[in-house]
Amino acid sequence: MKKLKVVLLSVLALALAAVLFPAAAQQVGDQVLISMKFVKSGPTSQGAGALQTGEVSTLSAAVASATLTEVVAAPASGSIYLRGIWIEKSTTGTGSVLVRYGTGTNCGTGTTTLLALTAATSQTFGFGYHPIGVQLPAANALCLGTDAATTGVRALTN
Repeated sequence: MKKLKVVLLSVLALALAAVLFPAAAQQVGDQVLISMKFVKSGPTSQGAGALQTGEVSTLSAAVASATLTEVVAAPASGSIYLRGIWIEKSTTGTGSVLVRYGTGTNCGTGTTTLLALTAATSQTFGFGYHPIGVQLPAANALCLGTDAATTGVRALTN
């Protein structure tokens, strides 16, 4: 009887310990990377002390015009990285998108076509994001154009 009481008390003590002191995995990152934070810790402020993943891009204004329109001005130093384009709407069969770079007002000087898309007969462009991943030459602006107001496109850059 005495042995049974000892066994029952031991089981009760283990159950109580499991409730009061739950098991947790060791956070090795605390020991290796001082600047790394875990999600449970939360960021201390935007961009500081938080492990961030993903891509940060700037979405340009929408262009829906046959007139070539500058969407990102030429930087004073460095160059523009064109991550991709976002097609919002398209004319069936005649929709077109132009991606060009150059200097001057609306890329009017030294204009170079980076990409020219035209919808096939009875088809429209796939709407949404289309990755490109191209770095423009330094000191050039990015411009977009379409066939008309019925096709709309934006640029994602950084």
